[in-house]
Amino acid sequence: MSEQLIIRLGSRAEQTISWLVFASHNSEVIASGEVANADQLSELAERVGSRPVIALVPASDVVLKQVNLPTRPTRQILQALPFMLEDEQAEDIDQLWLALGALEQQEGQYQQQVAVVQRERMDGWLSWLQDAGFNVVRMLPDALLLPDNPLPACIELNNQWLIKQGPWQASAIDNSWWPQYLALAALPNIASYSPWPHDIMQSQQSMEPELPLVLLARQLPHISFTLLQGPYAPKRQTNKHWQQWRSSAVLGVICLVTYLVVQGFSIWQLDRQLTQVQQQSLSGYQQAFPGETIVNLSRQIEQKLAAAGLGGETVNFLTLLDALQRQLAEVGDIKIDTLRFDATRTELRFSANAGGFQNFERLKTALESAGYEIEQGALSNDGARVQGTVVMRSRT
Repeated sequence: MSEQLIIRLGSRAEQTISWLVFASHNSEVIASGEVANADQLSELAERVGSRPVIALVPASDVVLKQVNLPTRPTRQILQALPFMLEDEQAEDIDQLWLALGALEQQEGQYQQQVAVVQRERMDGWLSWLQDAGFNVVRMLPDALLLPDNPLPACIELNNQWLIKQGPWQASAIDNSWWPQYLALAALPNIASYSPWPHDIMQSQQSMEPELPLVLLARQLPHISFTLLQGPYAPKRQTNKHWQQWRSSAVLGVICLVTYLVVQGFSIWQLDRQLTQVQQQSLSGYQQAFPGETIVNLSRQIEQKLAAAGLGGETVNFLTLLDALQRQLAEVGDIKIDTLRFDATRTELRFSANAGGFQNFERLKTALESAGYEIEQGALSNDGARVQGTVVMRSRT
């Protein structure tokens, strides 16, 4: 599906949450808005929750690091990554989740990109979304989706400034700390996708203003990273609605099988009746014309009627009627209500009722394949049956 639901979560459940429905194939914004807090995510799910969800989380809650590795990473080396970072963390390493980014090699030195986030925050973000009924397929820090520019790029979103200074160097700064951050960072120039505050002295290049989530959404195809790895990786989706409706679905399958059995029995009965009619017709013809070899009963009857001077109208009527009878037996579950032959137009007009619209379509296709012109009128459904009219003409 090309439509994605992008949800930018806050650090805390009571913070405002922004969302965007975005068509990636043409970069079209389908819908966007905000909800006041995580408790209102279930209301959002009722409105737009049928799409896969990409969750953006504040880059201020995710630390992006590059770890130098002694050799090309092996499984054992990657398992040792938490211990390599343990001395740099203020928290117990067991309380942190490490997600791996890309592996780079520069001058023979391997560098592993690592994103570090509290497990408690990961569990909280996922529980907000999953409790609301969302299917989360990706999660990544918001500022990582800023465009890669020669200059550091920034944009304002939900009282924070997102900034990206390199492919794996991104953060989110509260508005109140933004001036101090810029002073400490001593950036010579910066590219801003949001209107720049007049009271902040900073050399900056104003880019074309963008809605923050739209700007970030456009970069999704260029970033493969996700925090949802290992135990957090999206599991094969088990639809809880299916669990709730499974018994109803089973009952529906039973009803369908029963319906097919009944329909099969009806077709068998029609076929049996057709065989009886054909046998009766054959017997009657043999009684009327004893000793005559029967090759094509319908055509031989036409010839006898024509020889008797009964006129082409009768012949045409019987021909159309015989063809209709044979195709009705093939289609099944369609009954004639009224039948009228127009000798002037040489057409057979009839109204019928069937078990479904597809029965009329099958009859039309069968008659056309048999060499007849068919005009099908409007079909209507009165509940249990479908009513319709059909005009049948010979093409010759």
